Order: sequence, then structure tokens, then C-alpha cells
Amino acid sequence: MKKIFVYALACLALASCGGNQTTQTTETEQAAVEQPAVAKTAPVATDGKVIELEDAAALTPGVKVEQLTVVDFNAVWCGPCRQLAPVLEEMAAKYQGKVTFISVDVDKFGDLFGAYEMGDAIPAVLFLKPDGTSFKKIGTGDLMPAENFEKIINENL
Repeated sequence: MKKIFVYALACLALASCGGNQTTQTTETEQAAVEQPAVAKTAPVATDGKVIELEDAAALTPGVKVEQLTVVDFNAVWCGPCRQLAPVLEEMAAKYQGKVTFISVDVDKFGDLFGAYEMGDAIPAVLFLKPDGTSFKKIGTGDLMPAENFEKIINENL
């Protein structure tokens, strides 16, 4: 009988503590809802290098980019991806301040690859306009040699 009484007292004590936590959580949630939403923007390279994506939320479909952005979907184990990487690095240096280059590892961010409906082959490259729309999705063959890549960029600057 004592065990039941002690158990009941413990439950009452926990319930009263939990009630305060629920109120605090609700107030915190309400404060978060009342704050204005922050517009999502993609990262911008200022040093002429390819940016390695670290947060998928920074590049979800519809994200606003400040300038023409080239998104390379790749994987570290992919031979053609490794062949394309130096071309991307060369273009990032050449178009520094005009075009942002972002590298996305599909093993880490496969959902993002699917969200942009990139197909099923890598490497795949997506071009994004500052208004958040994509205008070209292409594979490696369309970008090699580097002159082909430059032509696409120059036509869209």
C-alpha cells in the first residue's frame, strides 16, 4: 500500500513539473511563430573557389541566389565527377564575383538531388538564376571540353 501511495505522489510531482515545461515550450513556439521568416539564400563564393555544400536547406528548390549559380551534383567515388571537378575549379576562378559554383555530394544530399529532379546519373549540373528558377540541367558530356561550359555561362550572364 505504501508503494502505491509513494508512486502516486511521484506521479503528481512529475505532472506538475511537466505542466510548467509545456507552458514554456508553448510560449517559445509562439515567439518563434511571431518572428518574421528569414528568406532562404544560397551561399555565395567570393574567393573564386567551388563551395562544398554543408546544409541542404541552403539550396532547396526555389532558393534565391545572388548571381548565376552552378550546382554540381557529384560523389567522391565517381570517376567522371573527378574529371569534371578541375573544370569547375577553373571556371570558379575565371568567373570569380560573377558566378557561384557549389558542389553537392549526392551521398550526403541525395534528397536534394531528387528534389531538383536531376535524373539518375552523376555528375549532373544545374544552373540557377537569381530569381530562384533553374534553367538547365545537364550531364558531363555537355560540359566537356571547358569551352562548352563557358559558352553556357556566357550566354546566361
